[in-house]
Amino acid sequence: MSNTSRADFKEIFLSEDRRIDIYFYTSSLTKFLHAHTVFQRFGLPLNHFKSKSDPYSEDYSGSREHLLTKAIDEIKNTVGAGSLFFVEDTSVKIDALSTDSHEFPGLAVKEWFAETSFTELDKKLRVLNRGRRATIRSSIALHVPKLKRPIFFEADVSGAVSDVAPRFSENVQYPWLTPYSFNGWFIPDDSTKTLGEMTFEESWSFDFRTRALVKLANRLEQYQAILNLPAHAYTRFLAPQKPPQASLFPTVDPPVYIIVGYTCAGKTTFGEYASRTKIKWFEASTILRTLESSSDDGLSAFEFAQNILRSNGPEAVAIKILDLYSRERDLGLVISGFRTIEEVELIRQHYPNCKLIWVEASEKIRFARYLERARDKSAATMDDFRNLDAQQSSFGLLRVAADFADIRLINEDSLDAYHKQIEAVLSGRKLRGFAGITLDTKPRHPASHNQLYECLAVLNDAPRPLTCEEIQARSKARGHEIRQNNANKVLRRALGLVKRWEMPGSNLRYEILNPGRAYLRLMEKSGLISHSPKKKQINSTQKKRSKAA
Repeated sequence: MSNTSRADFKEIFLSEDRRIDIYFYTSSLTKFLHAHTVFQRFGLPLNHFKSKSDPYSEDYSGSREHLLTKAIDEIKNTVGAGSLFFVEDTSVKIDALSTDSHEFPGLAVKEWFAETSFTELDKKLRVLNRGRRATIRSSIALHVPKLKRPIFFEADVSGAVSDVAPRFSENVQYPWLTPYSFNGWFIPDDSTKTLGEMTFEESWSFDFRTRALVKLANRLEQYQAILNLPAHAYTRFLAPQKPPQASLFPTVDPPVYIIVGYTCAGKTTFGEYASRTKIKWFEASTILRTLESSSDDGLSAFEFAQNILRSNGPEAVAIKILDLYSRERDLGLVISGFRTIEEVELIRQHYPNCKLIWVEASEKIRFARYLERARDKSAATMDDFRNLDAQQSSFGLLRVAADFADIRLINEDSLDAYHKQIEAVLSGRKLRGFAGITLDTKPRHPASHNQLYECLAVLNDAPRPLTCEEIQARSKARGHEIRQNNANKVLRRALGLVKRWEMPGSNLRYEILNPGRAYLRLMEKSGLISHSPKKKQINSTQKKRSKAA
């Protein structure tokens, strides 16, 4: 900001038909009057949320951004998220009383000032003999409707604690310029006066809160311009409407691809390449982060994903993608990075012709790519990397995606070779015989050849968890016996689809989970499970008897 005592009036705030309504949420009338006065100089009206107490709780245990983000979240929950509003907090750092890791009094300046006299502070600073340097900072968080996180503006002013107690009167017109706050004790650099004893014009270039408010006003000027863009400067997308009557000509659904694979197999590369052809690409982990809340702070990526899917449901990301894509469905769609079977199931319900593409590469190649990418350093060793794979598998999809994939890509060659594979898939050309592409990923086979399906089917029919011996007996009764040792081996690798119950003095038991049920539905709806000839014969005989009756 230029060192000027005068604001430049911003005509755009008053000259356009569409005008921004901005609210300041604070219990301090003095703070509101300060912001109102600054905004008035720019021609920007400011609204006040009147409250007898702060509309949010002040928790000083975290950072300034954490405090303000939490405040914004509380206000959205109590007042609503549809308004453009901001909150502000002031902090002070007195160097002689602070450490490298802790600012004093920091964000608690209001409480500290109420309990401290100038004489006490002056005496302490003289005894310590570490100087009188200090910094005042204003931190503002702006909530913009439809933005997940607030936008932050900060400004600080360095200076020193005065050698003498304030001996001037409060400015009635500008009550923030007063001897009764830290402003009356603080002399900014390049000034001989305390901030509190300056005139408003003098204080303009020295006031920490004024500087932050000017930054905010400059951003709002940009928003005001965007709000009044001419029609040719933007495109308006409307949700597609169903035709009033059936078309005489068959419609062609846009291509939809779900790209699944382990870390560094090539999912993101597929999506990036597809997006260059104007196909819409959504990365599941990116969409997942749009569901984040302040309670997710400090969680690892795995814990964060668990928390979001537990709170919002295993299809949460797919639901969000369907909503976002509904306006642009003519372009085609690529989704990379799904982790739950329910996500795939939901997309296939809306787009039955979508293709699931399983991308794979050897563990060694993927780990080398992981180290080269250096985007995430949570797995420094191969054991760490395997643990990362296990965490991703625990959501369910990666353990079984190959069972119902439409196309398998082997991405172990050069980037150029992989791009050619992607181009071949997206172009719709004949893929059989193309290097690194396999179409025979899901041969139709009797249920007896799919032990996981049969074990899950038995568990799904059972009213309680079953032992492996019970699974063997019940599968035999169904006509597809799975021996107990094989049942244990298969289900042990399917954790995430089943829950393993191990209790002292009791036999090991397995219980089917919702992802396991989703797997059964996908396998059956995809026609991947057929009955054995013996069972077909039995059904045929039963039909004849029924007709005879």
